[in-house]
Amino acid sequence: LIPFQTTLPKGVKQKVKKAKPSGPKRGHNLYIAPKKQNLIQQDKVAAEVSKIINEKNEELVKGRADTAVGRNKTD
Repeated sequence: LIPFQTTLPKGVKQKVKKAKPSGPKRGHNLYIAPKKQNLIQQDKVAAEVSKIINEKNEELVKGRADTAVGRNKTD
């Protein structure tokens, strides 16, 4: 048997296999497992400390701004 090529009608595309997307599926493997647990813990503590410091600073600045504008006058 001689394999023969059929001609497709105009405007018809050849069948092509879609390439599957590589990599993990959506939702899977969201975070990479940490290699050094103690470093992760230190980062968490540092983040918490800086958050508290920022809150305190914001309160101070807010208080100063309020007194400068004259919002909370103590008569």
